[in-house]
Amino acid sequence: MQEIDLDLLRNERTVTIGTVFPESMATAIEERAKSELISRSSWLRRVVLAELQRANA
Repeated sequence: MQEIDLDLLRNERTVTIGTVFPESMATAIEERAKSELISRSSWLRRVVLAELQRANA
């Protein structure tokens, strides 16, 4: 699997995808994002990137 370069990703064109979560999971994501003072999308993006990097390790 290809290594993810976060510096390159910052300049790459973005794509919006729809994801459906159970209500309890969506609420938990919202609460965690609020506690870290970031948007839901930023929080989710950070979690997904962390998981991808962990999978590559």
